[in-house]
Amino acid sequence: MIRRTWSRLNLLQQSRMFKIIASCVVVLLGIAAFVSYSVAVERERTSAMAPLDEMEKQALAEAEAARKEAEAERKANVPPGAPAPIEVKKGERPKDAYDASIQVFRGVVGAQYSTGSVGASIGIGVVFLLVVIWLDLGLTYLAMMAAGCALLWVAKEFGVAQRWAPLVVGMVGLAAAFFAIMRLLSLLLSGPGAVFAIARTVLSEAVRLRVPVVFIIILMFGLAALPLVLDPTTPLRYRVQAFMQYASSGAFWLIAILTLLFSITTVAFEQRDKQVWQTMTKPVAAWQYILGKWLGVGALSLALLGTTSAGIFMFVEYLRRQPAIGEKIAFQPTDDRLITEDRMILETQVLAARRTVQPNPPDVDPVNLEKAINERIEQELAELGPLAEDAQLARDRKLKLEGVIRDSLQKNLSAVFRTIEPGQSKVFTFSGLSDAKRDNVPITLRYSIQSGGNMPDKSYQITLVFAGSDVARLQDTPLDSTMSVQLMPDIIDENGTVGMEVINGNPYERTAPPLSITFPPDKLELSYSVGSFRMNFFRVCTVLWVKLLFLSILAICASTFLSFPVAALVSFTTFLAAEGARYVLSSIDYFETTSITGETLYINTGIAKFAQGVGSTFRVYSDLRPTGRLVEGEYLSWAGLLGGTVVVGLMSIGLFVLATYIFRRRELATYSGH
Repeated sequence: MIRRTWSRLNLLQQSRMFKIIASCVVVLLGIAAFVSYSVAVERERTSAMAPLDEMEKQALAEAEAARKEAEAERKANVPPGAPAPIEVKKGERPKDAYDASIQVFRGVVGAQYSTGSVGASIGIGVVFLLVVIWLDLGLTYLAMMAAGCALLWVAKEFGVAQRWAPLVVGMVGLAAAFFAIMRLLSLLLSGPGAVFAIARTVLSEAVRLRVPVVFIIILMFGLAALPLVLDPTTPLRYRVQAFMQYASSGAFWLIAILTLLFSITTVAFEQRDKQVWQTMTKPVAAWQYILGKWLGVGALSLALLGTTSAGIFMFVEYLRRQPAIGEKIAFQPTDDRLITEDRMILETQVLAARRTVQPNPPDVDPVNLEKAINERIEQELAELGPLAEDAQLARDRKLKLEGVIRDSLQKNLSAVFRTIEPGQSKVFTFSGLSDAKRDNVPITLRYSIQSGGNMPDKSYQITLVFAGSDVARLQDTPLDSTMSVQLMPDIIDENGTVGMEVINGNPYERTAPPLSITFPPDKLELSYSVGSFRMNFFRVCTVLWVKLLFLSILAICASTFLSFPVAALVSFTTFLAAEGARYVLSSIDYFETTSITGETLYINTGIAKFAQGVGSTFRVYSDLRPTGRLVEGEYLSWAGLLGGTVVVGLMSIGLFVLATYIFRRRELATYSGH
């Protein structure tokens, strides 16, 4: 009876009329939900904006009174026969820091009633349901939703719904999304030809093997359970950052490991077990075989990444609606403040797309730099003693030393530029902030200081003085911790430049820390918002998929001529080198290549050169930093996305050509797998 009923329901969900009717119902429900939400929040938005409107009216009234007083004074001081002073329009006043603060408040308060996040969530849900319906799974997924609702009802009856509801909804939703995406990709790869046939086989193999299924279960459970382990007493901005950090980086690493292992398995094991004979005797060209494998693994990584990305986005929106520190409910402070500090930082620095500006590098006199280089070279040559009389030896030694000494001096100059002695000060200049001044958007200073052993219980007092401002900021700064300071755009001059003097100490009490302080590289910057978090999130996900495509073709290329263990070793080593390239390059600045007396340490220099070569090879791959940009709210521009994608894409195409060439020359019929 049950089998017969299910058979009839299955025929019903496969009928064209059912799909058309169900699609119309889903679209209409989505539109109705969005319109209902928009209408419901409009009144609340108006009520929430009323205090800001009143503040702005009062500011305009005060500005108008000041304008009339100034105009009357000018008219009274006009000499007889002089032209009349220029009239100023009513209510006109220059934008200042007060305007910028009102603008920030409007943006943060308005985020509570933003239709963008809800509209995006409804849109994702509608598209997902349409895909499910046209994949002949409409009633199947309706039954899954009913089962999920039943579990939620049971959890509610036992009083654990509030804690376990996100886990249940997350697990059911992610599992349903993954299998729907896999079904859709199989349908898209149903085209004719050997390439599509091999790609479909790869997807089928991924579902059949146990290892991918285990990875998928771990990934989905971890992503759904992560919000439950966040401490609700910590600031909301830290909870959101921690979730995005662990969810995005953890998901990428799990998917990357699965991609590497599965890419190696699907090629190496077919050769070992001689299954490749059946494929290559069709006949199938080498490039078709490699491209089909690459396309199949890329489709699998897209399904995993698409599922986890949608889950991360939904959970971020869920956490965003939780109360921040100092709020009774989301976006509503417990006191008379308009916005709490926790909410302000979350909306303007974390869930944002900020463009960062580094301080201008120090001015280096090229003449003095060349002079210092030559002096160091002469000193090194003098240590050769009688060997220095050999002209060829001296010339070879000079050529070898010039690059080493130049790098060493430039590294020392950069370190000195970022170091401030106790009680002393240094001026840093930031350029390229014209857009922030034009749009009158606030800017954020982010910095970190290091000193001595960077003891976590130590903090130093530093003073920040901005050009054009009479206010100095005394900052109590823990060592090796990232701090942020919210600034208004009135400190930007007409050239889009900000001058900032940093004093190592408290000039008012005439006290200073015992040691000098140093700003690590990339730990002193100004930033301002230039876009939305949602589009930045989309660009970040695109970069992650491009990286996964590179890893898949890397593993496929290695497995065309290496056994499984060796191919895995090569692939994972390259993966770790590519991911750590940025860290390696930044660490070279702290790696000593000269002794205290100024002598060149040749072994250290060789290590530094090798590390620099490895880091430079994968610098573009590592500099994309998709997860770091997402967590820090840093803007990933379309130009940066395109540039990085092109470079990594060219590397991937090069590996594809290499894999095709190697595979074409293999003697597959005599390959034993050992």
